[in-house]
Amino acid sequence: MTKTIALIGGTGAMGRAVVNTLLNDETEDWNVRLLTRDPKSERALAMKAAGGDRVAFVIGDLYDGTGLDAVMKDAYGAFSNTNFWTAGEKSVARERAYGLKVLEAAERAGVTLFIHSSLDAAANRSDGAVPVPHYDAKASVEHEMDWRRSDEFFRQDHDGWYTNNTAILVTEPYIENFQSIFLPEKSTLSDGREGLIFRGPLAGDAPWPMVALDDIGAFARIMFADPDQWGGKTLRIGSDAPTISEAAATFEKVTGVPAEFAPPSDEAFLASDLPNAHDVLNNFIFYRKGHSAPRDYDALRAIYPGLRSFESWLRETGWRGGAGDVQKDAISGE
Repeated sequence: MTKTIALIGGTGAMGRAVVNTLLNDETEDWNVRLLTRDPKSERALAMKAAGGDRVAFVIGDLYDGTGLDAVMKDAYGAFSNTNFWTAGEKSVARERAYGLKVLEAAERAGVTLFIHSSLDAAANRSDGAVPVPHYDAKASVEHEMDWRRSDEFFRQDHDGWYTNNTAILVTEPYIENFQSIFLPEKSTLSDGREGLIFRGPLAGDAPWPMVALDDIGAFARIMFADPDQWGGKTLRIGSDAPTISEAAATFEKVTGVPAEFAPPSDEAFLASDLPNAHDVLNNFIFYRKGHSAPRDYDALRAIYPGLRSFESWLRETGWRGGAGDVQKDAISGE
């Protein structure tokens, strides 16, 4: 039986990975329906060309709520990855409001499984010391979902949809960010060789947790395929957590291209032309101070044996330091 998945953020980096995984699934017959302001965009047209009749679009806008009920209508499941950075809406409160709009549209439609894409709650986990707004916005929706799943909420004459039909997938920075917003620089290394310098204000011994986009898609497919198992659950995923020094060494080992890690000072990073540099700096500080929630990679590989390490991702993709088509805009993560 064909099952339709509604997607919010479906033409973004994560959304495309979820769509591609569903369309290439050989065990289930999935269709996808995406909310979009522009079904004629380059990415939307490419998706339609790849998926044919299995890909449909509903014209709408998350920010005014148009199209939400239409995209959810008769859908088996829904996947939501809202974008903190778009349309000048850089506000935790606003993204929370948009995320709840999506959640409640899925509830009205009675989808079998709704998946909210979240990130670690930086402000909470750091006791307020290191807020990361684009993390905290998604986490605030996660916290609201936790409340609506609670026994106390259920007792208030609710039917258990939140308890049984919602899931949360907590991700980490994409490995593919090395192909875009954290692209290594061609330069002379400290030993005089010409090569690539990996940047980012992270301490050399601090792990940098990452997840491959295709792995996000794989976990979403696993959850949609077994709603009885994943309804009411939260799954924190990641692919690997090397230090950036280790990542640079692994890159050189796999590719043969000389590489090293040379972090800028926080002041130099803030003075760069990177949009929203202050928020991104806090993102690095959050990880270098060890505030992130731990991931159990062995348990995750038991769920999905194909989970990639940074090294296996390098070998699979053949990436040698060049730019790639990841985010739709410079720093969105979408």
